[in-house]
Amino acid sequence: MFLKVIRKLFFKIGFIYFVLKCEYFYLTQMGQGLSYVIENMPPRYIISILRKYGVEIGENCQIDSGLTIHRIKKKQDVKKLNIGNRVYIGHNMIFDLSTNIIIENDCGFGANCQIWTHVGDYTYDYTDYCDKTNPVTVKSGVVVYSGSIISQGITIGEYARVLAGSVVTRDIEAKSVIGGIPAKIIKMRDI
Repeated sequence: MFLKVIRKLFFKIGFIYFVLKCEYFYLTQMGQGLSYVIENMPPRYIISILRKYGVEIGENCQIDSGLTIHRIKKKQDVKKLNIGNRVYIGHNMIFDLSTNIIIENDCGFGANCQIWTHVGDYTYDYTDYCDKTNPVTVKSGVVVYSGSIISQGITIGEYARVLAGSVVTRDIEAKSVIGGIPAKIIKMRDI
């Protein structure tokens, strides 16, 4: 009983410390500072801190250390991330929050995966830079293995599997197993 109380107390103290650190780094370095603190905090605080900033995260989720949130200009930009129930996010994941990322229930991401919601481009005569942004949706039951990259505007269908090191450049059918650069359907799953 006493150890539980001490643990809770230390967690609350740690949570307050990381909230203050996030606020300080946000004030001094804006979104990049906030991302820096989240990237370097212990995993046990990540979900609590993200929820504090408005990210919808379901129950029984786990986010490992090294989470990089790219393209935060204001604190409200963090709200573009929506994570369902029972989602696992591995080490050193990158979320580009130029626009929305929706991850539905029962999904898993291996270490070093990336989800991008923008691509930079120049006009035809190279005089003006512009961003093309499109949301990414990962449907329920999807597993994305380590080192995979998901490009902007992609929807990955239910129960699909993305093999390690793949680059997903187009929508993926439900129950498919894909792999390669660019990722192609290898087979369909029977479930």
